Amino acid sequence: MGLLRVLLALSVALSHFGADYLAGGFAAVQVFYIISGFYMATVLTEKYDPRRDVGVFLTNRFLRIYSIYYLCLLISLAGYYVIYVSGQGGWLAYVRDVGPGLSWAGKAWLVFTGLFIFGQESTLFMKLDGGQLLYTPDGPTPIWQIMPIPQAWSISLELMFYCLVPFLIRTSTKALVALIAVTLVVRAGVYHAGFEIDPWMSRFFPMELGLFVLGMVARRVYDAYIATTERNVQISIASIFLGVTCVLMLIFQTLESRHVTSMIYAVWPYYFLALVALPCLFHLTRHSKLDSAIGNFSYPVYMIHWIVLMTYEAFAERFQWPATGSWIKTVACVAITFFLAWLIVIGVEVPLDRYRQRRIAREHANG
Repeated sequence: MGLLRVLLALSVALSHFGADYLAGGFAAVQVFYIISGFYMATVLTEKYDPRRDVGVFLTNRFLRIYSIYYLCLLISLAGYYVIYVSGQGGWLAYVRDVGPGLSWAGKAWLVFTGLFIFGQESTLFMKLDGGQLLYTPDGPTPIWQIMPIPQAWSISLELMFYCLVPFLIRTSTKALVALIAVTLVVRAGVYHAGFEIDPWMSRFFPMELGLFVLGMVARRVYDAYIATTERNVQISIASIFLGVTCVLMLIFQTLESRHVTSMIYAVWPYYFLALVALPCLFHLTRHSKLDSAIGNFSYPVYMIHWIVLMTYEAFAERFQWPATGSWIKTVACVAITFFLAWLIVIGVEVPLDRYRQRRIAREHANG
C-alpha cells in the first residue's frame, strides 16, 4: 500500500510539473479518498474502539495532518518571500494585488481556511466580484491562487471524512453500499447537467464521500474474503492494479482520442477495481517495514511539491533553466520534492508516529 500511495502522490506532483503521467492528478486524488476510507476503517477496527476511542482517534489523525501541513506552510511562506524579494512576484505579489480588494468577510474566510484547512475546497467554487467572494459553478477562477498550498483543498475533504468515520464504521454494509450508489447517481446527474468540469469532478464533498465509503467497504471485503483467497490470486490482482495505476493517464488519453469515453467516466472501473485490489495489497504488504517506510513519503510529497514548482518557475528564466515540457525540469522538481519529503519524514513523520502509537498504548492501558 505504501508504494501505491507514493505513486499517487507522485502522479499529482507530475501533473502540476507539466508531465501528466502515471494515474494523473484527477484520478490519483480520488483513489486517495478510497485508500483513506480503507485505512480509517482499518485503524478503527484494529487499533481503536470506535465507541470509546473517538477522541484519541481524531486527535491522532489531526496531529499528523496539521503538524506536517504547518511545517510545509512555513516552508512555502519562506519560499514565497524569497521569490518576492528577488523581484519575481509570485504568491505574495498576488496577495498584495488582490488582498486589498477583498471584503473583511472574504479575508477572514481565506485566513481561516489557510490556517485550519477546513473549507479550502470551497475556494474553487468562488469568484471575486466587487470585493466579495461569491459562488460560481463554472470552474476554478484565479482566486484559488491566493491559497499558499492550493493542493491542500483535498485534505479539507479528508478531515471531514475523518469526522464521519466513527459513525459510518457502525453502519451496515448494505447501508454503505446504498450510500455509494446514491453518490454515484448524484455524480452522474451533475455531469449530465453539464458540469463535467473542474471543480465538480473531484472537489464536491457529497459526491466524494462515496469514494471514501467505497474504501470502508473494501476493508469489509478484506475481513470477509482475504483469508480464503489464494496468495497467487492476491499477487495477480495487486500487480494488475499497480500496473494500471502506472499507465492510467495513457489509457485515458487513448480512450478520449478515439472518442470512446471521457476520463471522468473511464475512471469508474478503476475505482471498483480498487475495491478488491486494496484488500490484496494491504494483506501482502501490511508487515513490510520497507513498504511502510515508502508510504511515509506520500503525504509530505503531496504537500511540499507545489512550492518546489513555484520556486523553480520563478527563477527559471533568470538562470535559464529548462521550462515546462522539459524532462530536466520534471526530474529536478521530483528530486528536490523527494529530498524535502525525506527531511520531513525523518524529522517529523517518524517521531510523530511513535508518539501517536504511545498515545494509543496508554489509552488501552488505562481502558
